[in-house]
Amino acid sequence: MSEGLKPLLRRGLSSSVGKNALSLYSIQFANYILPLITVPYLVRVLGAERFGTLAFGQGLMAYFNAIVGFGFDWSATRKISVERDNPGVVSSVAANVWGARILLCILSMLILLLLIRLVPRVHDVSTLMIILFGGVLGTVLFPTWLFQGLERMGAISAIYLPVRVLVVIAMFILVRRPADFLLYAGLNSSATIIAGIAGIAVAFSKIGLVPTWPTWSGIRESIREGWVLFLSNSAIVLYTSGNAFLLGLMASDTVVGYYTAAEKIIRAIVNMLGPLSQALFPRFSKLAEESRDKALQWSRRLLFLMGGMGLLLSIATYFGASFIVRIVLGPSYQPSASVVRILALLSLLVAVSTVLGIQLMIPFGREKAVFFVFLGAGCLNIALAVLLAPVWKANGMALSVLLTEFFVAATDFVYLWRAKLNPLQKAEGSLQSETCQAG
Repeated sequence: MSEGLKPLLRRGLSSSVGKNALSLYSIQFANYILPLITVPYLVRVLGAERFGTLAFGQGLMAYFNAIVGFGFDWSATRKISVERDNPGVVSSVAANVWGARILLCILSMLILLLLIRLVPRVHDVSTLMIILFGGVLGTVLFPTWLFQGLERMGAISAIYLPVRVLVVIAMFILVRRPADFLLYAGLNSSATIIAGIAGIAVAFSKIGLVPTWPTWSGIRESIREGWVLFLSNSAIVLYTSGNAFLLGLMASDTVVGYYTAAEKIIRAIVNMLGPLSQALFPRFSKLAEESRDKALQWSRRLLFLMGGMGLLLSIATYFGASFIVRIVLGPSYQPSASVVRILALLSLLVAVSTVLGIQLMIPFGREKAVFFVFLGAGCLNIALAVLLAPVWKANGMALSVLLTEFFVAATDFVYLWRAKLNPLQKAEGSLQSETCQAG
């Protein structure tokens, strides 16, 4: 195993994948590590109740981000990675994806207005919801899928990191009391919109995108290509970023605050592994087209690498839960420590399921299988949450998420094993070579 990993580690930093991973890790710093700097301040200044109110609104926005994202971060990335040498096609794809996302953003706004009118829990925080929706608009504008498809992730980090750092500085200066949770929401939404506008400017000025009008047929094709992945991403939200909203429908804002504070710590740890997967996705998409055996060979190496990293993170998180909560959140958030312990195993489970689902199933065109796995997981999470959260509150929600993630990893592995795409099994070419050497 070590011999197989050595070439990967030795060439990693000097390769384009390594450089892209480093760029994505800087984005991860902006999206997840910076919150670890802000969370200790926010939980103390806003208090558990208002922190929970903010998390409730962000949980609902996660559903809208899934709608406007529509799987384009994978479907459009894959298409652009194949056509990257054809600027005309890339520009056309970009225009149609933006056109589709704008229409989906309008649809999301209409749904939000309907929820504000019909759901009392949402109506009570309608101002917060409208402010947070600005972040959805910023998501629509920013072309992550374009930069990833062209393997130009450095552009993403160059935009996101400075903007996020400015938000943190503004937060420390302006957010001083619980009532300022609306101000903090506005800062985040404004930053996302600014980053989106900057992303478009870079795409045309630095990447060489040609101004092109979207077409209805192109928009329909973009939606058709991303449809299954959209359903998959929506199902993922049902057991990941939408948990605060789901818990908020069954528990108080204070309980949501305890759960969300712990989940933010766990997600920051889990997502340390994300940039490597994102950087490798275009490469695995090409490998899947060129050589099945080579794709399985590299996925096996990646599985050992990410699985090992995930296991170490899980062990450290479980045994350090009380210390982490005391340092990051403060003594008043001790109820969050049990949530951190329950969710600690997510680092290992997510690392495994990411390799199996993202690096293998999608590049090999098994999007429908991915969808059914995630749909089953989303439904399972809701069912478990309804059973466990009313009784065990934040711990019940955490247990629901843990069992759901185990379901995803186990189901992915069983599917790949039955489809003869098991990364743990040596490729046929390798087996034949070993047989010849033995003979």
